[in-house]
Amino acid sequence: MERKDYLKWLSVVCVVLAAFGVGIFLVGYQPLSAGRVATVCLLVVAAAVLAWLSRRERN
Repeated sequence: MERKDYLKWLSVVCVVLAAFGVGIFLVGYQPLSAGRVATVCLLVVAAAVLAWLSRRERN
């Protein structure tokens, strides 16, 4: 696998983890807290950056 493929997979993993975190909030399993919201936000930002880097990669 090439580097861009790894970046794309990491982006997908971050999106899935962020969606899981949002789902936990929506179901009410865990209450909102600053740390949990920051984690979801960080995962979304990481997914966007990794997706951008995977598209920017030339080969």
